[in-house]
Amino acid sequence: MSEKQSLPFIEFITLCSLVFMAVCNNSVYYSLNVYLQELGFTKSLSGLLISVYSLSGMFMYATVSNRITAENAYSFMFKGMVMVCMCGCGYLYIQGFWPLLLLRIGQGVGLFMVLAPCVAILVSMVSQDNVGSAFSLYSTALLLPYAVMPHVSEQFGPLVDGPAWIYAGTAGLIPLAFLLTLFLRFRTSRMEKHGQNKGEVISARESYANLLRLKIVSVLMVNGVYFMIFNGLFFLFQDFAHSRGIYQAGYFFSLQMGVMIAVRLFGGTLFDRFSKRGLIVTAFVFTAGGFVLLNGLHDGTMLLPIAVVFGIGMGLSAPALNSLMFVVSEPRFRSFNVNMMMFTVHMGSFLGPLIGGIAVDSMGYSGFLWIAAAGTAGTALVFMLLGMRDD
Repeated sequence: MSEKQSLPFIEFITLCSLVFMAVCNNSVYYSLNVYLQELGFTKSLSGLLISVYSLSGMFMYATVSNRITAENAYSFMFKGMVMVCMCGCGYLYIQGFWPLLLLRIGQGVGLFMVLAPCVAILVSMVSQDNVGSAFSLYSTALLLPYAVMPHVSEQFGPLVDGPAWIYAGTAGLIPLAFLLTLFLRFRTSRMEKHGQNKGEVISARESYANLLRLKIVSVLMVNGVYFMIFNGLFFLFQDFAHSRGIYQAGYFFSLQMGVMIAVRLFGGTLFDRFSKRGLIVTAFVFTAGGFVLLNGLHDGTMLLPIAVVFGIGMGLSAPALNSLMFVVSEPRFRSFNVNMMMFTVHMGSFLGPLIGGIAVDSMGYSGFLWIAAAGTAGTALVFMLLGMRDD
């Protein structure tokens, strides 16, 4: 029996740390929907400005992902960090619709150039033995900013002259991330010398043909639905809370993300031992229940229990989805396929706030929440039936 392969600890923790700093530059926009409405935009236009960030990311993941390997990753990352930092500071000077639209597009491209290479580096470190726990911990780094930044934003809001200063201040994390990237490049270059960090550029035709397999496309679509739900809730929640008379609701996401992180930190082996498809279905059932409970919310008394329900549901989803994609993918397509998971992340991030904003304008928050609950439950049912077909 071969010895179980472990993750390179220092490299993995460094990668997770710089991912955390990069994602802070997205999660800080928890207040963006309210800020844009204060500038005079409607809910629908605010949803469009929030969502176009993800649309630009979708385009980049769809067209550039197959060109990124662990070897050329750092060139992309350094350029992306410059873009993220400049765009974050741009909110201090830009308030018009078209300039803001271009700014959001630039942020989407910049964060793609940081995070897509991180996935290529991650996949080069992971093996079949540790894929579940690796993606569990990595997704914790992706989630932690969403636990921290909403509450931090609300606390610092009264101390600064508008949310734009918070957005620009968060961009100040990028220089530190740049230094960590230099250190990671040094560490992974040592791995390359020992033959532990190899990658290959695969043709676009082969890359996209592999996505047509049912096991691949089904995971991609479910991942897109998950993040459509996640981002629709995240970016609309502050305004929803205000509509129910709750004006300090950032702690909802702090608790929700805290539960999600606990599930992923302490349940790492769970993702390696149990059926990944079963965990995904269970997660979606919990999340659908959370939307039903949220629709009955009229004050802050049930906010924390509902946050726990969402935390369990959403905490199980992403690690199981990403590790399932790793397992069902051919080895040479793993980096590309996991990055295409990020494409569906951006697809969901684009559609969630956009459709959510339109739904709220048309049917109010009650209609939006019922649609989210039905869509989540329906996705769980279809995915379970596809699993029975595979078996």
